[in-house]
Amino acid sequence: MKVAATMLDRCCMTKPRAAVLAAALALIAASTAAAAQSAATPAQPTAEDLMAEGASIYRNQCARCHGDNGEGQRQGHDAAPRLAGNFARLSVGEIAVQVLRGGSYMPPFQSLSDREIAAVTSYVRNSFGNSLGGATEQDVAEYRQ
Repeated sequence: MKVAATMLDRCCMTKPRAAVLAAALALIAASTAAAAQSAATPAQPTAEDLMAEGASIYRNQCARCHGDNGEGQRQGHDAAPRLAGNFARLSVGEIAVQVLRGGSYMPPFQSLSDREIAAVTSYVRNSFGNSLGGATEQDVAEYRQ
């Protein structure tokens, strides 16, 4: 009887520990699976993220010619076109192709990633009084060759 009581005590003592251990292992497995999934599919940037990133790229790469406020510059021709309200030149495709391939006065910026081009495109399309929607990396990838 004493042996049975001792075994019962051991059994009862280990059940709570086993439950805690099982719960801990389940949490570890869940967090490992979540980390693996997030590494495989990176989170899509928010519109706010793209706008902030695009503003920085615009200031560093575009503002010198297109102006701090998208006003552009004219030197007897459209050397750096106005971006404020220039809807004819603000489609996602138009901007992506121009950035990737350049133009008569604009150099190509092929070193920019699809995300960076999507960011600056989103910024230009939604700044300077424009309200035309954003761009995605997938949109830009269609124009990269």
